[in-house]
Amino acid sequence: MGRAKGSRNKELLKAPHTVELTTEQKLEFLANLIVDRIEADQGSDQTLLKSIEGSNVAGIPATA
Repeated sequence: MGRAKGSRNKELLKAPHTVELTTEQKLEFLANLIVDRIEADQGSDQTLLKSIEGSNVAGIPATA
């Protein structure tokens, strides 16, 4: 079934909370989130640091 007579393609509006960041801004944002999480973890029982201790970035246990 076709579209109604007179209907047009409407441009989709962006959500008001949507922002566009450069690659550098995205990396800085993610780095800040990680630092904030580590700082919060250090203030508590350090479950995050204990879970990543001895692992490399890929999560594979380090062999040394």
